Amino acid sequence: MNEAQVRTAILSRLRAGQPKGLPRARRPLSLRRQCLDSVDFETFAAALTALGPTFELAKTPDAAKAALAAVIAKNGVKTAVRWDHPDLDAVDAAATLASADVAVLAPEDLPERVCPSLAAVDMGLTSVAYAVCATGSLILAAGKERERATPLVPRLHVALLPASKLVPDLPAVFEGLAKGPMPSAVNCVSGVSSTGDIEFVYVRGVHGPLAVHVIGLEWL
Repeated sequence: MNEAQVRTAILSRLRAGQPKGLPRARRPLSLRRQCLDSVDFETFAAALTALGPTFELAKTPDAAKAALAAVIAKNGVKTAVRWDHPDLDAVDAAATLASADVAVLAPEDLPERVCPSLAAVDMGLTSVAYAVCATGSLILAAGKERERATPLVPRLHVALLPASKLVPDLPAVFEGLAKGPMPSAVNCVSGVSSTGDIEFVYVRGVHGPLAVHVIGLEWL
């Protein structure tokens, strides 16, 4: 047999071995996590903290401001970059940063190559688009005045999480995103930055934040 005949024979055997039709489910498959009993801060925090980040619940704006100030003091934050977002305004984040003498890099001051500059910044402060209770994941939607590198590069990421942003699972995130204009970028963050690429040695903070802290905003 020549090369063409061999090729034809091989392809014929492959075609003959293929199923005549794809199997179909007898009933529609649900993408929901049936084992998830509730969508609340307790459920989310349990999944989140198992991955390394920390969590605290603020029941009032004053409590949230105090929590943010405590995180700044505990981590020795001197420089920060923040999103321009209503959730940050709800806790008067700008005043809290100013009272702690934190130098804030404004979005318009960011250079063209953002990541090298933000690597030297102590803290990135953001809100979240959604928070997935099943996995403890933060869904971060970038856009105008919401630089996507803000939560991904500085050594500490602090996220403000309103109760209204809690969802049960990832399909609920997709449903929510489909209702409006798509963000310029969407990141799903589960845990702190970590890797085991080199000789299976677990290292934290190589590709991003060494620590992630979430402040739940119960009233929003």
